[in-house]
Amino acid sequence: MKTTLIATLLICLPLFAACDDGAPAGSEYNGFYQVTLSQERASCSDQDAWTPSDIMEPYFKLKAQSFFGTPIIGWISCTAEIEDTCDDETIDLMGTFVKKDGIWQQYMTPSSSGGGETTCHLTYRQGIPALTESGLSITVTRREGEITLEAGEECDPDLVDRYFDQMDCTQMEYLEATRL
Repeated sequence: MKTTLIATLLICLPLFAACDDGAPAGSEYNGFYQVTLSQERASCSDQDAWTPSDIMEPYFKLKAQSFFGTPIIGWISCTAEIEDTCDDETIDLMGTFVKKDGIWQQYMTPSSSGGGETTCHLTYRQGIPALTESGLSITVTRREGEITLEAGEECDPDLVDRYFDQMDCTQMEYLEATRL
């Protein structure tokens, strides 16, 4: 009898451990935000000054959720200073954060264009959020590179991960938002 009880506990323990009634991954970013600062610079050098840029979307909401089983922080557009103006049913996939290599990031679709049979031009944009005392900041980095293809390789956006270190940082954007 004891053996059966112990065996049952050993089988069921991982099932109970896998159950997590806690907050979904990324819920620390949940909230309604107002953009208070938007800047950009033409390169990633600290010597280049940040210049103000237009605030394209002054209000947004972030909500941790699941997208076909993948944890995401959904970016939800809002039209005014009140949360009722947010379209909770629609997330903006370009603004949405996914966890890649342990870091929440806006993983904006990489692109590629062929420069001939042996070269490929790759681009990639990545936004990294950080919680602040008043809300959050997002730093977006744009990288580009002209890479030489190896025999049999085709110019494809999937090459970004492989050639990431050979791509130059060509632009940065910085946004600060206050949690309302």
